[in-house]
Amino acid sequence: MRRRLGIGIGIAAAVLAAGGGVAVLAWPDDAVPVALPESVASAPAAVGAKPVVAKPSGIRIDQVDLGSLGRKFSLPQRSTERFSMVSVSWNSPEDAPDGTVQVRTRSVRTGEWTGWKSLSIAEDAPDLAGERARARGRTTPLWAGPSDGVAARLVGAAAKPLPAGLLLKLVDPNAPESGGRGGGEPVPAPPASAGPTPVATTAPAVQATTTPPPPTATTPPKTTTPPKTTTATPPASASTPSPTSATKPPMPAYVSRTGWKANEALVKAPSTVAPEGVKLVWVHHTGTEFPKSCADAPDFVRAIMATDISEGFDDVGYNFLVDNCGTIYEGRKGGVTKAVVGAHVAGFNTATTGIALIGDYTTVRPSNAALTSIAKLAASRLGAYGNDPTSTTTLVAGIDGMKWPKGTTVPFPRIAGHRDGAETECPGDLFHPLLGQVRGRAALPGLAITGISGGEPATGAYYVRDKGRVSWTVGGDPARISRFDVLVDSKVVATSTTSSATVTVSPGSHNAAVRVVHDTGATDITPVTKVIGDVTKPTFPTAPWVALKTGTYSATSVPVAVNFKAADNNGRIARQMSLSPNQVMMLGTSTLWNATVKPNVAVKYTVQASDMAYNEGVSTVSRTIVQMPETSAKRTGTWTTRSAATTYLGGRALAATAKNAKLAYVFNGRSAALTFTRTTATGQAAIYVDGVKVTTVDTRASATSHRQTIWVKALTAGAHTVSVVVVGTKGRPTVISDGLTYVK
Repeated sequence: MRRRLGIGIGIAAAVLAAGGGVAVLAWPDDAVPVALPESVASAPAAVGAKPVVAKPSGIRIDQVDLGSLGRKFSLPQRSTERFSMVSVSWNSPEDAPDGTVQVRTRSVRTGEWTGWKSLSIAEDAPDLAGERARARGRTTPLWAGPSDGVAARLVGAAAKPLPAGLLLKLVDPNAPESGGRGGGEPVPAPPASAGPTPVATTAPAVQATTTPPPPTATTPPKTTTPPKTTTATPPASASTPSPTSATKPPMPAYVSRTGWKANEALVKAPSTVAPEGVKLVWVHHTGTEFPKSCADAPDFVRAIMATDISEGFDDVGYNFLVDNCGTIYEGRKGGVTKAVVGAHVAGFNTATTGIALIGDYTTVRPSNAALTSIAKLAASRLGAYGNDPTSTTTLVAGIDGMKWPKGTTVPFPRIAGHRDGAETECPGDLFHPLLGQVRGRAALPGLAITGISGGEPATGAYYVRDKGRVSWTVGGDPARISRFDVLVDSKVVATSTTSSATVTVSPGSHNAAVRVVHDTGATDITPVTKVIGDVTKPTFPTAPWVALKTGTYSATSVPVAVNFKAADNNGRIARQMSLSPNQVMMLGTSTLWNATVKPNVAVKYTVQASDMAYNEGVSTVSRTIVQMPETSAKRTGTWTTRSAATTYLGGRALAATAKNAKLAYVFNGRSAALTFTRTTATGQAAIYVDGVKVTTVDTRASATSHRQTIWVKALTAGAHTVSVVVVGTKGRPTVISDGLTYVK
């Protein structure tokens, strides 16, 4: 519903005064005056006008008779009462304005005006006698979001007079309960000499509701999500015969009319129920702009309901509406459990259900969440009457003047697009080709890839070496499944009749999907899943290198830090491990491995890295941790030997108290460490590397401890001299040196 290809229309526009009347202003280019105040919010009440009686209302429609504006008009930007939807209508659906209208609105949120936007003619929709007699010609409504200003201009041809009863309508779906006008009788346009005309206020008020906000939808297309009411599957009744199949599809969760706060007082007539049940589901798009977010969808639904009823419909024309987050909204009352006749495809409303996806899908593809919800909903409403969503049916055209003459029997698929039954572009060029997928999803729901084995899963992708096993799940009747196709980069690479298949994956990034083929030929396909083929082993830009650590040393155990860096062509290391001297598992992001090793023996240090596709890279170095006894150092000054087999490294240490007493260790290595005995009375020592002082260490401690390595330094590989020089600390001059350890 809502959009006819290639048809432009002309409208004239005016805005009602907030105080209950309209002001008469003449514009230089207009043949007759236009009813338009300078500012609706501050316009004075009409002199002698009947006061507006405030009524509780959650819906307000401001409307003005534009029939006397002539064949062409230009409406400057003007402030208005707040509104969110704009539409134009006229008395006879057979008539239409000539030319094209472009409309601008001003956003309440930003204060900025939009560009010019064209309106198109909405298709003839009702079948029921009462609705059809009341139905007016109308445009596709424009969803502007919260707005407080409007402008319009008529461009192009204007060869004929404007149609009778031409009205501009501004719909506020969130009008304050304390007042406001509803969509009542049209306001007559005043003659050139007439004063302001009172505003009609005949629309019923919106009744307050205590229904709590429904839960939130889970897949927003933009930023926020709407409230959502979860409703149990409706029970079968006399009007909802059960299908012959034992697997009746359940009614999916939806927001009830109470949940989106439908104004039930606006409804003009009880719903009509088709005795033959639901034979077919018509799929539409509303042809309107998208709400800013799915959280605005309830406002949109209320505005659509108010607009439809103001144009002569008994209730909202659609049986259901769906937003692009996949949230379902109950439309015309009773359609959840009964075959309610809607007003959405003229001539084919009886025994059908109309589902409208909110938005315009001419150049935008519907979301997967929306397609899933429509499929579930269609399966439930067709299945309630034993109808297979992949089958076909026939309908008899109910009115003349449409695509088929009245009485014509026409075959349709059970899930059909509006354009299949009328001259329209609805449900949009990028939506209509997906209806085959909707049919397949309705019959075989829940198709989804559950995993691709052969490598480590990662956020947003699966990694494999050269082959991967794709697994999936699907619901529905297994006997109706013809086959599954596995696609890589849109090409079928494997077929299966089970729930998995092995595929070959070349190096690089690819898109994988699974398509299920129903025995009728209907198909559904999963969203693409990224799979990355990778045969390249991780590398080690930094090979393992061994550095000594501080701590307690012994003749059998020295703490070391093994530093390394692994890299992968895809930038993802899954895990790492040390294979020697002791096996340790490490995270893929690790660059350090702490170990303890035996000194004075050669040790191999091996690190293995595995990437997301289980390719493995290995790097190994061999190093010896050498402990030099203090006796091997060149001595300067007086040093005395201290002996204790279990106390000192090698059973001995050297002690000095005189300032500048010195021990010089000469070695060939790449990392060095100095070990001391620490007591409450020991003092400071200056440390020199290759003749340059690098630091001063204090060997004092709160309690006596032996074999304490308190200085370490990484060095370039080669010959070095490390010296310990006694500082001669006042009151505690003694330094007890227990040797030097280095990495060879």
